[in-house]
Amino acid sequence: MSLLTTGALQQELTAIGARLRAITVLVEGVGHRRARAGQGSGIVWSADGTIVTNAHVATADRARVTLADGRAARAQVVARDARRDLAILRVDRDALGPAPLDVATLGTPAALRPGELVLALGHPLGVAHALAMGVVH
Repeated sequence: MSLLTTGALQQELTAIGARLRAITVLVEGVGHRRARAGQGSGIVWSADGTIVTNAHVATADRARVTLADGRAARAQVVARDARRDLAILRVDRDALGPAPLDVATLGTPAALRPGELVLALGHPLGVAHALAMGVVH
């Protein structure tokens, strides 16, 4: 029997996928000079509306962020580091209404061991909530 087909592991992966979906947002560029706006994913980093995304997604000063529950608001790009391909956005919390934001739980990268399974969720090439699994090496 494959470890990946056991009921307990399937339930755990499904729960992790749901948690990732709750903290992952769609980021769409606004005000680009190029014909096609940047689009990708971001992670809700803190309850104040701080979102972490890639610099290649946040190429303009503003973006539109859509949460998993469908709430959407404009965001301001407050920092961008093209060399590390990271950007920080700040969403207008009032525009998202009173419901709290699901926030990422930060881990310790040094605690990862080779052979451990990892999951990633994003919006690559317009495919919403794509979930991928890999192995730490």
